[in-house]
Amino acid sequence: MSVLSGSMVVVSAVSYAPFIATTVAGEASWPSLFFLSLLGGFLALDDTALAQTWFSQPLAAGALAGIFCGDPAAGLAVGLLVQLVKVGDLPVGQSFTGEPAVPVVAAIGGVVLGGHRLALPFQNASLDSVALTGWVVLGVGLLSAVGHWIVQAERRAHVLWMLQGHLTLRDGALGRIERLHFRCLASTFLRGFIFCSLFLLLFLRLWVPAFEYLPVRARDAMAMLPLILPGLGIGALVDRFGLGNCWHWLTGGAVLSFALSRFLL
Repeated sequence: MSVLSGSMVVVSAVSYAPFIATTVAGEASWPSLFFLSLLGGFLALDDTALAQTWFSQPLAAGALAGIFCGDPAAGLAVGLLVQLVKVGDLPVGQSFTGEPAVPVVAAIGGVVLGGHRLALPFQNASLDSVALTGWVVLGVGLLSAVGHWIVQAERRAHVLWMLQGHLTLRDGALGRIERLHFRCLASTFLRGFIFCSLFLLLFLRLWVPAFEYLPVRARDAMAMLPLILPGLGIGALVDRFGLGNCWHWLTGGAVLSFALSRFLL
């Protein structure tokens, strides 16, 4: 049911994309920031606390944020690069590293609502657009590392809260468990909402404008980052699962990418 519900959300978002694009794209208004923060809150819940539709994965989160902002290509540009790095790092229990969904949403909102354009190297775009993509992905990576420590602290608090549930064994008050569970879900949503709002303002007011002041060599380095990340992602995948388990996925992905590039470009 969770996957079906998540699919209905995406279909609805795509259906209303023209309306959203005309209302939000290129306009850093408070309503647009608010609704992007809501998306960040729901994706924080989807990560492990509720539903787990995997729309909180970077590629899906980027696509949703891009659709909302009226620039799906920007969402895919950031989401794809971050997903390649995170492909072997699934949010299962305490085993994950980083928290990319909220920074991805914030980055796309900050870039698109600020009137900037992102691009990948194969899109025959300007070098500055590709370099800006690398700069934004770097910011997502840094904020994802910050988010990791925030999530770990939040989950330790959840454990302490849920330990209070042992009192139910004594008095049989089942409502206590429900209240504790709701408190955990509410704190996760608020964490996603608040930090998405802060990260949005950070990208919109500081990180993206700072790109204009980067030295030429630093911009060249940022333009190389989107070229390097796919190789790092494939290397991490092979290192974690072994070439024997990955070769058919890598081969299929290469064939599909070639076919799509011939069809789309």
